[in-house]
Amino acid sequence: MPVRRAEAKTGRSMDYPIRDPKTWRRFGQLSVFDRLVLALRNRRYRRRAAKRGRGTEIYPVRLVEGELRSKDLVLISVLKNAERYLPSFLSHYRTLGITRFAFVDDRSDDRTRELLLAAPDVDIYESNVNFDVAGGGLVWRDLLVERYGRDRWYMSLDCDEYLVFPGSEDRKLTDFIADLEREGRKRALAVMIDIYPDAALDGAPPHQPLEASPVTVCPLYDETGYAIENEKFCTAIRGGARQRMFGTDMRMTKFPLIYVDRRTRFNSGSAHGPLPIDRNFSPVHAALLHYKFSADSLAEFRTMYEWGTHFDGGRFYKQILDHAEFNAEIDFRYAGSTVFTGSEKLVTTGFIEDIRADCPREGAAIRA
Repeated sequence: MPVRRAEAKTGRSMDYPIRDPKTWRRFGQLSVFDRLVLALRNRRYRRRAAKRGRGTEIYPVRLVEGELRSKDLVLISVLKNAERYLPSFLSHYRTLGITRFAFVDDRSDDRTRELLLAAPDVDIYESNVNFDVAGGGLVWRDLLVERYGRDRWYMSLDCDEYLVFPGSEDRKLTDFIADLEREGRKRALAVMIDIYPDAALDGAPPHQPLEASPVTVCPLYDETGYAIENEKFCTAIRGGARQRMFGTDMRMTKFPLIYVDRRTRFNSGSAHGPLPIDRNFSPVHAALLHYKFSADSLAEFRTMYEWGTHFDGGRFYKQILDHAEFNAEIDFRYAGSTVFTGSEKLVTTGFIEDIRADCPREGAAIRA
């Protein structure tokens, strides 16, 4: 994929991953004019968000006994028919230190509810409206935050997203939060990396056991072919396997770990840029392994498109389903595929900046 080289702060794209660690220092620098533009944009999006959230409510189905402690780490999520993801998703985040999960279940009709009820650390909610009416689930996330309280760190994720940060194999989320706080950050920008099988889809192994990491069945990802730039919502990355294979041009960044204070709003117009927007311009400090392309993708994408409740009414899924090469024999592998071996590889190859206290870096921290 051709990309243009430019300074990160110009708003034009440059090659990603970042080959020179010094380049990370260019991200997150906002001029007075930039901040003024973003402040006006914040105001406009807040007004729009207030209208979109009216009349939406969530109701508890089952709550964990005992009050939430100040040291508890809460993960909020929205799901529908997520039975194939839940065992590995819950296992992954329990290992990282999540002590409370809060899910809004959007009318699942598979084993999702059964799995949630069997989990001792999961709060379950329903709503009076569906995913689309709830602003793509963003209104629900704000309602969950109001229940669990502001002025604390949250994880906000979808069930096919698995967080990786520097040293995450041996470190906890509390360690990563300490890194971010030392940098003066209130949220972590993460690149979404599509992982895929080391085989055609019809030859991919089944996900067994279900609690195992998805990289056991989808160990590969694209090591090159991305571009990064400052966009209206955030520092954004585009590219990866979905663009290479299907031409889909989507933001591949999110903020999965976020400190929620009185200014924070998810319901702001984009899942890729919570309010306030000026906090969304930053080096990349984490990755989300995106478990989207597997042996189950064909059936799942058709279902998602029929629901029409994801981005732009399922346009992303339709674009892939309509592509001539998307069938059971499709093979995502190419010369730029590489095996996921852990967080250190993502650091050394320039996917994420290492902000651990013992990591020497050029220049002082740039705070947003």
